[in-house]
Amino acid sequence: MLLRAQLLWYLYGSGDTWPLFMGKMARMAFVSNVNLDATDWGLLEALQEDARLTFAELGRRVSLSPPAVAERVRRLEDAGVVRGYHAELNLAALGLPMQAMVRITTTNSGECTSYGARVEAVPEVLEAQRVTGTDSYIVRVAVRSMHHLEDLLNRLAPHSGDTITAMVLSTPVPNRVVTRDLIHGREAADTDVA
Repeated sequence: MLLRAQLLWYLYGSGDTWPLFMGKMARMAFVSNVNLDATDWGLLEALQEDARLTFAELGRRVSLSPPAVAERVRRLEDAGVVRGYHAELNLAALGLPMQAMVRITTTNSGECTSYGARVEAVPEVLEAQRVTGTDSYIVRVAVRSMHHLEDLLNRLAPHSGDTITAMVLSTPVPNRVVTRDLIHGREAADTDVA
């Protein structure tokens, strides 16, 4: 079992991480130095579900006073575990009814390195990840129409490489709440086949 292997670094960008290797097969996990108790996890799960909850309501859920909740939330923010609070928008209601995932492959290493800044400047790009494997980047975009998507793909196309686009039909898991069980690997242990 991974010694309290926490993927918080990946999920929330907290520092002081190192790879942890187990047994013959090297399993890389990022271990965080942030120690969270059940109360911290109760707060994190509630805030992920509804970041507008008052400290009084959070306190009722985890059996703490509002000032104690405020202190814990401040500590989680200071540790980099909670990075912000955001509004979830209905893109279709705003005139962007179509979303697509665009896989971008660059064949020139120099272009691959600088491509992140290029996609950052494109307003239709909602999210971009630099990835391993055949693709260089995977970006999620929002557009008004197929014509808008075609124009966007022409702007996104790398000088040396290719794009592959998949239209998003639906989003069955829009924003999963990260739980203590996920971080500690209990779900993975439950699915292991002996």
